[in-house]
Amino acid sequence: MLSNTCRYAVRSIIYIGIKSSVDQLVNVKKIASELDVPMQFLSKILQVYVKAGILKSFKGPTGGFSLALDPYTVSLYELVKIIDGDQIFETCVIGTKPCYSKNSDSMKCPVHDQYSAVRSQLTEFFKNETLGAIMDNYSNKTDDFLML
Repeated sequence: MLSNTCRYAVRSIIYIGIKSSVDQLVNVKKIASELDVPMQFLSKILQVYVKAGILKSFKGPTGGFSLALDPYTVSLYELVKIIDGDQIFETCVIGTKPCYSKNSDSMKCPVHDQYSAVRSQLTEFFKNETLGAIMDNYSNKTDDFLML
């Protein structure tokens, strides 16, 4: 459902949220190594979130990343939308076009009515699930917590 880029991004932001603090930044090399993501690729992804105001980035030998916002105010929907857009929340499950049709006179895909309810639930979940809640769900915050 999510692109690999988006999955890398979400996992990395969760990692940063758990591992960083006011006094401790998380280095991109460490993130890339721990999550098995190519470092140059990850650097570019994380800069997108810096520009969006989700992360803070600091340069230099002690530089790295930290969260820029309270993680309880950042929804999973926001994190996904930054990389993948909101197409997964609007696109027909068996096609490539947005599936907005609520009018019975309009042509609908064969699974429109059934998937519409699922899509609504999915969208609600992504909008209500926060980065902070996801971080809280990792009770054992060991180095292998994101080996999914």
